Amino acid sequence: MPTLAELSRALGRALRPEGDAQPPDRPLTGVHVSELTDPTPYLEGGELLLTTGAALTGDPAQARLYAARLVERGVAAVGLGLGPVHRRVPPALADACARAGLPLLVVPDRTPFLLIARTYWGLLAEAGQEELNAALGAHRDLVRAAAGPNPVPAVVRSLAHAVAGWAAQLTPQGRLVEVWPRDRRPTARLIAGELGRLRAAGPHASATLPIDGDHVVVQPLGRQGRLTGFVAIGCPPPMRARDRQLVLAACSLLALQSEHRRRGMAGSRATRDAVARLLLLGHPAAARDLAADLGLPAPPTRLRVAAVAGSGAAGPELLDAVETALPRDRRHVLAAVGPDEVWTLVPDGDVPVVQACVTEFVAGAGSGGRAVVSSELAVRDLAGHLPGLRAALARTGTGTVRDLARESGPGTAPALEPLLAYTRSDLVGAVVAYLRHRGQWEAAARELAVHRNTLRHRIATATRVLGADLDDPDVASATWLRLRERGLA
Repeated sequence: MPTLAELSRALGRALRPEGDAQPPDRPLTGVHVSELTDPTPYLEGGELLLTTGAALTGDPAQARLYAARLVERGVAAVGLGLGPVHRRVPPALADACARAGLPLLVVPDRTPFLLIARTYWGLLAEAGQEELNAALGAHRDLVRAAAGPNPVPAVVRSLAHAVAGWAAQLTPQGRLVEVWPRDRRPTARLIAGELGRLRAAGPHASATLPIDGDHVVVQPLGRQGRLTGFVAIGCPPPMRARDRQLVLAACSLLALQSEHRRRGMAGSRATRDAVARLLLLGHPAAARDLAADLGLPAPPTRLRVAAVAGSGAAGPELLDAVETALPRDRRHVLAAVGPDEVWTLVPDGDVPVVQACVTEFVAGAGSGGRAVVSSELAVRDLAGHLPGLRAALARTGTGTVRDLARESGPGTAPALEPLLAYTRSDLVGAVVAYLRHRGQWEAAARELAVHRNTLRHRIATATRVLGADLDDPDVASATWLRLRERGLA
């Protein structure tokens, strides 16, 4: 939008300020011509009002009332055309405008008002073209960023430059995925407190709010009716309409890029899903062979399991979050995704990142979300540990993530030394058979070639010696793994 100063410069002597004052850099909404003593009913504010002063008598009181009305209406300035009525500016009008703070400009004799109007509309057209070019350039930069090798940081950075402020992408729970410039992280984090209302309003709700003196717009990211995150921009007010359009464009590009990435990852995830299932079923050699045939890295010899239940159909979203949070060279995660469960196998060093993603996911997964994270296990023992993990997951409260490696007491393996030191009967063999047959007395007794009452007595003794309940699935699975590690099972 042209300003009064720009219009005056463009017209030169055809529109000059009265006196020594320079015209202010005030935006103009239009040019209006009126000879009424009260033209305000026909004005909206922000105009340059042109008049020959035909209705102005030179009376100071009339001039003061005239100037006051225009200021109250928000008129940007008055341009007095000399010649037909006044050969020079009436002192009463000059004084009234000066007192009211209303800029007064002079239009020399025989200067058509139409020239001023045409010049204004020409400047407005040029400004509109510049605005259009800038908007097209910003959209073009966003598209290029989205098509690059690292689209999320690139789009956020491009968006921040386009709005001359900052931009951020956040998860549904408010965790920052990316922000630019980096030093605006504290400001971007303040948005998290507003996201609860947007989450409750649904996947299409947006918000506009002031934060730290910035005008902030938050738009949702979604996929198939499910909220997957937010994009936010902030800049000093007032925010331009094109900036809001840029946020919508960035959301569309990020959603499209996410869908393309998901489709591209589908085949890779399917192969890694097969490797993970072989490991969980107790076939580590077959898993290694399959990984080699498919060109995947060999599974580590030791892993931790993050099991999530209540995921519904949102397992891919959880894997998206995990793979985005991990370093680029470790994003090919082994995971088995079921209808309502996700079993992720990761090295111990990646657990803090994975657990943070799981915690955030469970918090937003609805009433059934819960998870357990195992202690570090040898790959060959994963299958034996699976029943205990399933039992622990079933007993975990909704909205809870349990780290079994940090828990003590029930559910951890007891020390085997008291059992090994007992010499009156073969308690080790009894415990091994009992656990192998998962508490089935007849099958375990038949393996040991003893009566089932004898086995009951030995298990009761073992329970007392160990100080642990072997019928607790967590204790049973952990004890079995410890027996395996000692070569006793």
